[in-house]
Amino acid sequence: MIENFHFLRPFWLLALIPAASLWWVLFRRQDARAAWRSLIAPHLLEHLLVGGRQRKRIRPIHLLLLVWVLMGISLAGPSWQKEPSPFAEDTAGMIVVFKVAPSMMAEDVKPSRLERGKQKLHDLLEMREGGATGLVAYGGSAHLVMPLTRDGRIIDIMAEGLEPGIMPVEGDALTDALTMAGSLFKQAGRSGSVVVIADTVSPAQVAKLSQPPDQERPPVQFLAVNALGAPTDRGLANAANALGARVAMLTIDASDLEAITRQARRDLQTVLTQQSGERWKDSGYALVPFIVLAALPWARQGWRV
Repeated sequence: MIENFHFLRPFWLLALIPAASLWWVLFRRQDARAAWRSLIAPHLLEHLLVGGRQRKRIRPIHLLLLVWVLMGISLAGPSWQKEPSPFAEDTAGMIVVFKVAPSMMAEDVKPSRLERGKQKLHDLLEMREGGATGLVAYGGSAHLVMPLTRDGRIIDIMAEGLEPGIMPVEGDALTDALTMAGSLFKQAGRSGSVVVIADTVSPAQVAKLSQPPDQERPPVQFLAVNALGAPTDRGLANAANALGARVAMLTIDASDLEAITRQARRDLQTVLTQQSGERWKDSGYALVPFIVLAALPWARQGWRV
């Protein structure tokens, strides 16, 4: 940390030179001793000046110097750590990978796993408040339903038509769906994360996910739409372990989606700090409260330089 310390705008430190010069002139003008030293012996001067040794140690002129120094350092932008660009999050997206297979028609979750997944997708879109979102459906093959868009209503409409009967092949093509999601981010020039809404993952897909991917995968999370309170499907848990992903269990309230959203933000921060969108964090703002505190005495009547 210390070895990374530097100033983002070091030329502002040069402003401390005229500030210090002006402070010295003001300080000399306020020093009553300076005007009399050439006329009165030093050992007598202390006893002739009003206030003498009882003069205040902290005077407005002292705090003025402190305020100027803090302002100069703050404007120079001290920094020692990096942060993602504030504009990078505006371009971040989320792709929902939705499993559409006969197993999703199970009614251990009412009205069915598929319908509950659609409801959760709708709630997630509302929670994202216009954030760029895409939708990929998969069964035995993966298919793009909607590329990244900020219009959640279109995704809602398209999701309503997802049924196992429209999928050309039955099966589990999760790996292909994740590859497609990664390609969508790359084509759009965005960073983001993937949320997989599924109930199970086949052993064959777990084996594929355990192998090094052909391209870098975005961060992945799972929303398990199994019965409420039921343990996580073993295949889904193994897939999550292979991807280093988190599994959110289905809940009646929105706590599952809130957890997914929080994790997506953390994943995004990690991704952005590894990319060129990062920048040095300006810590000069942290000095503002100290500047205000040092300037507070000027609100008192009679406190002036």
